[in-house]
Amino acid sequence: MTRRSYTRYTLRLERPGGAAPRPQPEPTDDWSGAAAHARVADPQALEYVSPSAVRDVLALQPAGWQEEDEGRRLVFWLEDGAEAAAAAATALRRLGALGRLEVERERPGWEDAWRRFHTPRVIGRLYVRPPWYPARDDLLDVVVEAGRAFGTGAHASTQQCLKLIQSVRLGSLLDLGCGSGVVSLAALRLGFAPVTGVDVDPVAVHAAAGNAARNGLAPTLVVGDATDPTFRLPTADVVVANIALRPILRLAERWSAAPQGDGARAHGGLHRRAAERPPAELVLSGLLVEQAEEALAAFPGYVERARMDDGTWLTLRLSRAS
Repeated sequence: MTRRSYTRYTLRLERPGGAAPRPQPEPTDDWSGAAAHARVADPQALEYVSPSAVRDVLALQPAGWQEEDEGRRLVFWLEDGAEAAAAAATALRRLGALGRLEVERERPGWEDAWRRFHTPRVIGRLYVRPPWYPARDDLLDVVVEAGRAFGTGAHASTQQCLKLIQSVRLGSLLDLGCGSGVVSLAALRLGFAPVTGVDVDPVAVHAAAGNAARNGLAPTLVVGDATDPTFRLPTADVVVANIALRPILRLAERWSAAPQGDGARAHGGLHRRAAERPPAELVLSGLLVEQAEEALAAFPGYVERARMDDGTWLTLRLSRAS
């Protein structure tokens, strides 16, 4: 059998001389996992230093990719010949414009070294692992393909979400910014049902569907923008929003602006759409520690039950006041 050959690409987002590239306005939200941001670019609210760079890397369908140097360096691998396709060449040119793009032929056996980079994680009762590691009998198993997925359970915000939902009463759960589906799949393993994952990026939802199949689980996965009031959200007891501050604030506005009560109401001769019942429990993530008070102030009908942070990233658990 002919062995495939690969090339490693290293994108250094800092310009030569140490200056970081100037953030560019983004036309729409991209909130795959903690990578969400507002329609106006807000670099402090991003997981990724350059969300557009991550989008272009994933659009290339790499054989593997990873972040280094706190996200300022992206490393990805393409099978030799893939770069010749017109779409790939365009994406590589865009990436090159964001910093310094280094290209190096990979030695045989790189796949094994790359796999060693992605290791299992024990998060409470959960065991989040790539598929090349075996399951553990003493923990709830969540398998995540790391190659092209948005989120493998490694980011602090994801781990905080996974820890906090283990203290929440079981019920229906809505995972906003589901990315690779880690939270949705973990929720099903923990006993939440039904579980719905929503993400604005169809590539992320496709990755989540693949991971669901690997786990033999069946969450409902939907492409859509949960901060858009015209996009109907299913009612859920628990909402996990691992997105970012500005999308979280728009989510709060959406719920606070909804008419109260069940069913359509007549108002001034016009029928208003039925209210979407706010969840009993909220887990808000993708936040920076200094954004805690602004996020809490957006949900006056809730009380804080718990918070977790690693000094940079913050996750809040809120319960609706009775």
